[in-house]
Amino acid sequence: MKPIFNRAPLPPNTVSRLPLGSIRPEGWLKDQLETQAKGFTGPLFDRWSDINDESAWLGGEGDAWERAPYYLDGLVSLAWTLDDEALKARAMRYIEWILSSQREDGWFGPEQNEDYWPLMVALKALRDYFTATNDKRVMRLMDRFFKAEYRLLDEKPLTAWAVARGGENMELALWLYNLTEQKYLIELCRKLREQTLDWANYFHTFSNTMPTARSIKWDRMKEGMAEEQEEGELLQGANRPYFQTQLHQTHVVNIAMGLKTPGVVSLFKSGFKEQGGFRFGWEKLMKHHGTANGIFTGDEHLSGSNPTQGTETCAVVELMYTLETLIGIGDFGAELPDLLEKLAFNALPAAFTPDMSAHQYDQQVNQVKVSKEKRRWYNNGDDSNLYGFSPNFGCCTANAHQGFPKFTASLWYATGDDGLSAVSYAPCTVRATLGGVPVRLKVGGGYPFAQTVSIEVAVKQPTEFPLYLRVPFWARQPMIYLPDGEIMQVRAGETSCVRRKWRTGDVVRLELPAAPRLTRWHHQSGAVEMGPLLMAWRPEETWSRLEEDDAWQVTTDDMWNWALVRDEPMKAVYGEERTAAFGKGDPGVKVLVKAIPVEWGMDGASAGSLPMAVKATQPSDVIELIPYGDTGLRIAQFPVATD
Repeated sequence: MKPIFNRAPLPPNTVSRLPLGSIRPEGWLKDQLETQAKGFTGPLFDRWSDINDESAWLGGEGDAWERAPYYLDGLVSLAWTLDDEALKARAMRYIEWILSSQREDGWFGPEQNEDYWPLMVALKALRDYFTATNDKRVMRLMDRFFKAEYRLLDEKPLTAWAVARGGENMELALWLYNLTEQKYLIELCRKLREQTLDWANYFHTFSNTMPTARSIKWDRMKEGMAEEQEEGELLQGANRPYFQTQLHQTHVVNIAMGLKTPGVVSLFKSGFKEQGGFRFGWEKLMKHHGTANGIFTGDEHLSGSNPTQGTETCAVVELMYTLETLIGIGDFGAELPDLLEKLAFNALPAAFTPDMSAHQYDQQVNQVKVSKEKRRWYNNGDDSNLYGFSPNFGCCTANAHQGFPKFTASLWYATGDDGLSAVSYAPCTVRATLGGVPVRLKVGGGYPFAQTVSIEVAVKQPTEFPLYLRVPFWARQPMIYLPDGEIMQVRAGETSCVRRKWRTGDVVRLELPAAPRLTRWHHQSGAVEMGPLLMAWRPEETWSRLEEDDAWQVTTDDMWNWALVRDEPMKAVYGEERTAAFGKGDPGVKVLVKAIPVEWGMDGASAGSLPMAVKATQPSDVIELIPYGDTGLRIAQFPVATD
């Protein structure tokens, strides 16, 4: 099917997602997705009763809430991105069951589920499936459900998680509107907005800080709550609206989703707060809770900017999806692709083992021990940073695998003038029909582990169309080399348009030189960044199996307490073009830095507070930093020593 653009009265958008399956991974990214299929997505079904034949989403008596829809969402994206027939067949079992489950009143899914939230996730997966297959049954189900929802919301309003995540519902309804132009869908979005947390106002209200759950007195929220109740039960309590609002607005996954909500609302209610909602929220979140891997902390709830505080994998993949959505629905700033790449190339791969058979619930930017021990989490368990099948809560187990396939599907977008626009240059093949002519782009070069990107064009017949080529903010003296020998001098942080009549064999080459740079974070710590990659010191790692927890712990006897020496030169060293997934093979690029050992001990099972006012009073050593995503243990935010 063709890409879908906004219809009036929605404001026009300049880019739109390509149908699922239009972009195939190549090189290291292909190995990454194939590793995921073999290590995570495939085995998950065989091992976990919450999503397999026992699940209520396949007609069983088991879990009827979010886990199977989460799994299906990542499964659909991976199956059609890899064109994997076995994974497609598995996805079709859920899809056929869901399509046949719709009742006369429009509701669908397991009979025991009366919550809107898991239906939103299921619809998200069905929407992607529709773009890949054009199966009209999806449109019929969505239309019937949205009409039912429009009727029901007055007497059966959103509750609990759906209140925080209503933006997901709105975005899906607007997508269907752009297909059908049924005006009730916009009115449905207005109803949903009234029942959804006002994220736009929230992000504007907190002008000087962003609260944590601690700062709004968790003990007060637990008043009247039985000892055995979990936080999720508190959030489900419809008679506790104050507690719900406060906890929802500090919950890290809700925030990752909520950041898209002002942008979605701006499509039918445009105002200052909606237009600036993402930017205001993002700047405050990163100022008060941000870490160098590209995301704010959240061991269930916002937890400050200490690099040992940890971030949930669920939040990483949902923030990526938020950025991918905002890029597609409108112009929300040239920085969004930079933010997306930082997550995709750092926080996402670091959450998994190299074979992707296990993941962490909480990853730490400074992580010197992975173990089942007490840490300064807000309310996560002692197993939260083990690499396991289901450490802590199972939501990440079901949801984490959407990250890489949805990122792959978002590498390039269609443009309204019948062209293609680059979001990231990870290796891939893009197929589209432009001006009625089939077109293929093959993107090579090993980005982001190399400085050169090649884009080879193949067309059915010579045809003219524009290519919009993003130049990342970090590129130094970037150049674009065109097929006829012309050289375009371009500026970092901007997008350049190349419009010409293309012929098969035409190659565009981008030179995107990068140099190591030092960025500043918590306690004036320094992080070394190389292009979109965060670089880290990895001590020698010892991996050992904890059979009783079905998980891995990682320890080291190696030295990790280094401080960078300020103003000393840093040197990038490139290897062969990388073709393997994160954690496998040669890293492709390293950075050599000068550092000195410092007194910096442990705080329980985590690295202690970052030393400050460190003096470089001894000779320095040269240490080697590698990409953050290749590490299990690491220091990525260093003390910085001065003379």
